[in-house]
Amino acid sequence: MQETGKLVLGIDLCDDITQVTVMRPHAAEPDAVCFDARTRKEFLPTLLCLGQDGVWSIGESVAPDATVLPPFFRAAVMGETVVFGDTAYSAKELLGRYIALLMQKIMQRFEGQEISFLAVTCEEAKDGEAAREILREMFEEGEGYRGRCTVLSHLEAFLHFIIRQEEGLWKDGSAVFDYATDGLLFYYMECRLANGRRLFTSDYKDYSEVIGPDFVTHGDGGQGALIFERLAGEAMRQKPASLFVTGRGFEGDWVSDVLRFLSTGRRVFRGQNLYTQGACYAGAELFRGEQNVDFSIVTPEQVTVDVFLLAENEEQEERVLLVNAGENYRSVAARAEVILDATDKLTFQILPVGETIPRAVRIAPNLPELRGDRTSRYEIRVFFAKRDLMVIQMKETGFGAFYPETYRIYEELLDFSRWEQ
Repeated sequence: MQETGKLVLGIDLCDDITQVTVMRPHAAEPDAVCFDARTRKEFLPTLLCLGQDGVWSIGESVAPDATVLPPFFRAAVMGETVVFGDTAYSAKELLGRYIALLMQKIMQRFEGQEISFLAVTCEEAKDGEAAREILREMFEEGEGYRGRCTVLSHLEAFLHFIIRQEEGLWKDGSAVFDYATDGLLFYYMECRLANGRRLFTSDYKDYSEVIGPDFVTHGDGGQGALIFERLAGEAMRQKPASLFVTGRGFEGDWVSDVLRFLSTGRRVFRGQNLYTQGACYAGAELFRGEQNVDFSIVTPEQVTVDVFLLAENEEQEERVLLVNAGENYRSVAARAEVILDATDKLTFQILPVGETIPRAVRIAPNLPELRGDRTSRYEIRVFFAKRDLMVIQMKETGFGAFYPETYRIYEELLDFSRWEQ
């Protein structure tokens, strides 16, 4: 149980703005954090400023002599540098400075209260581990939150947000259009029952080549709205029950008529703190130790099958679990050792998420017979080239000095995207 005075923060980091929400002790919903009591803005520009006195500051600089550096967040997670004038800055170092100053502002805002857990979200986290590792390093090592920080993609944050809303918003699916600095993105989720649990599956589409960051200007809003309307109709063929639009590209009136059109048969919401709220929900769940016994979340980075290796002999049959559904496909690296004698085939059992009966896959390695009627020993390696493309490698390992390793390798590919549902 969360103790009195201990706070959980959700932080959404983007190249242009930063948003923070807070989950207070025993609260069911997060609150937005405003850093300016006068304007009540619920975001902070992701700006790093350097004064002539050498003092760094963040947000909208009030010092007339301060130098505002170019955007650095995206460059930092990609390991790049930022050039300003004659000086090249390490973008990662700039991000570290920004985060340190951001945390100072937050600590001042909650003076006397303990920040016990952080959940950080950014769009770049969907593309692999690089962004997650950099942010973990910044917050866990730089700010002392080791073991008290998690990093999510925007899609993951959206899922944690939507599943905590009323059932009518997600039971028949939900979607998000995000018009951010790089252009238009589309996230969507579907819900179905699987073995007594609700299963939330998700994916995303990148429409930035169609609607880029400068697509809608003051002069072509009407044409932009027409193109967006056609694109939205195509993207939402699955007819989700709710739609959210977020991102600063949706500010203004150009999209209002389109949203009225899209609201037919569904509920439509427009706002800017979707991801930071979702991150806060996820962080509070981890900090409070809450167990999700009623639902499971599957993101585009996660494996959607359990994989077993079937060990067979004359007396019994045993299964060895190699892959768990829910693992990040990039991190799967299962290994096993098998000995083939009379049987020249291996049997794998594949259990897709939501199904109750596993599917058997028998593999006959096309390796030359090396020792007549003697047994053969193989190392089995299982990994994923893509989320739905599993690779099975078999390497003949021999039996010591009498039967040395041959280094012959047999490889089989299983493409689950081609399996019938």
